[in-house]
Amino acid sequence: MIVAVTGTPATGKSSSSSMLAGMTGWKLVSLNELAERKRLYKGYDNERGCKIVDTAALRREISSMQKEGGNLIIESHYAHEMPSDLVIVLTAGPGELRKRAGEKGWEFRKTEENVMAEIMEVCKTEALELGKTVRVVDTTGSGKKETAESMAKIMEEEGLWIRKDLKIPASVHEELREPYGKLFKNISGALRYTRGRSIATVGDMVSYETLKAGIKPGIVIIDGRIKRNPSNRKIDAGGKEIPAENPTGYITADMFSRICEALSGPKPVMVRVKGEEDMAVLPLMLFGREGLRIIYGLFDKGVCVVSVDKNTRKAARNILKKISSSQ
Repeated sequence: MIVAVTGTPATGKSSSSSMLAGMTGWKLVSLNELAERKRLYKGYDNERGCKIVDTAALRREISSMQKEGGNLIIESHYAHEMPSDLVIVLTAGPGELRKRAGEKGWEFRKTEENVMAEIMEVCKTEALELGKTVRVVDTTGSGKKETAESMAKIMEEEGLWIRKDLKIPASVHEELREPYGKLFKNISGALRYTRGRSIATVGDMVSYETLKAGIKPGIVIIDGRIKRNPSNRKIDAGGKEIPAENPTGYITADMFSRICEALSGPKPVMVRVKGEEDMAVLPLMLFGREGLRIIYGLFDKGVCVVSVDKNTRKAARNILKKISSSQ
């Protein structure tokens, strides 16, 4: 997933984006630094005394980085022109911008040009015209930490991140009782369907049966219980083991971040949840690579397989937004 942080120069994009990356564990990409490193320019602006960035080449670069997996925070005054799932526009009042410009030693012409762009809401307008999901944060009088916290809150509201442990409302519990993928009567059918694909398993029974069949999932998530009862089945996925905590009836920030760690790190990996692992399916749907197949038991209905694509990402986002808005 990609969050684009845009806004007029001096609205605080670089410093607050860096802090946001630290809060979430997402990779920060400064588009200006990327353009410089890759030499992605198409000319020189003599009037402004600066290189002209090749935004089309940058878009291809960001798309390539997205396909490699992981979550990105991209920042620049043209970040809204890049592929993204959410655009956060940072703003500041004219007086605040002039003050910051003075601290940066900008010339009068450059300062006023940027102040006018801010008054005209150029970044916000362009993002909306591109059909982006846009949220705005006013940084006037705010430090980088406060701005980063505001952005993290927006990411949570938009179903892209969890800042705090969230209680699952009854309505969402009922919604999750319905399959989001293909339903099979047993694990054998599910394994035939996923043959040759990258898979993640959620639940002790499906994980045990998958490994018993000689299939090694990239990610295994278990909680040591089968149908809420303690399980004595030995599950060894190989590779690294990551602990996570998630009490029954919640989806926690800890489990959310641990699954992101599992998705971005070397495979195979097992996440051992203290509590309940049921909600682990959501971050896998949201952040798993395109084509990843998630196998999990669906109550007494059978075994469900979800193939990660734009539709499953949208479904996971919508569920997380419902959970967040219910708090």
